[in-house]
Amino acid sequence: MSIKTQRLASGQVYRVYESTTGETVLPIAPVVFYDDFLGDSLGAIWDTVDVGGASQALAADASSGRYRLALDATGEAQDSVLYFGNEKPFDVGNNLIWEAKLVITSASMTGIRLVAGMSGDHNLAKDSVTEAAWFSMDGSLLLTAESDDTTNDNDDVTTGTTWVTAAAHILRIDFTTLSDVRFYLDDSAVATGTTFDMSNLSASEQQMQPYFSLDKASGETACNLDIDYVRVFGTR
Repeated sequence: MSIKTQRLASGQVYRVYESTTGETVLPIAPVVFYDDFLGDSLGAIWDTVDVGGASQALAADASSGRYRLALDATGEAQDSVLYFGNEKPFDVGNNLIWEAKLVITSASMTGIRLVAGMSGDHNLAKDSVTEAAWFSMDGSLLLTAESDDTTNDNDDVTTGTTWVTAAAHILRIDFTTLSDVRFYLDDSAVATGTTFDMSNLSASEQQMQPYFSLDKASGETACNLDIDYVRVFGTR
């Protein structure tokens, strides 16, 4: 294990990272947001959506802190979301980097949709969100990457990785070139055969929020998504 430094965005943004896991341990940038979900309450900047028997809470006594989105086994429509309440302070056109460490504690994703990344306004129908870049699972543990800039829509691009239950993975989305947004899993580039072009976003559409969601239309599959940390950093 060693600590390394990577320069991004023509020298304006740096990430100091742990070489084994790829976790960014110190973002060096004009704008930095970080939450490790420590303590007994969620910070006021966050908001949640809770539909049906879904729930959201800090995981009790979780090592290093975790925030949990959960769907229960009730056969009904449920949606569990952690986001900024549609307040979108981050401009993805400003050399933005999004990173999060996630754990899925369910053995099945049957009937369940998961997304994690950066988004415009919340919509229960995730494919109706026309300004977003996120990792996704839809009905299975196969991890995919998606982006939409109102014109260029890339859905369900495989990363080649099937998530192992209870395993932790570090996900990163690099917006430093909007015409070629990059997705990383545990510090390795994924879905590299697709160009995720988000250059059609207008100035207002570039304003986004960190976004995590579990939802289902029906079915009795229960699922937990644990968010260990989230970092968003870039230029002004």
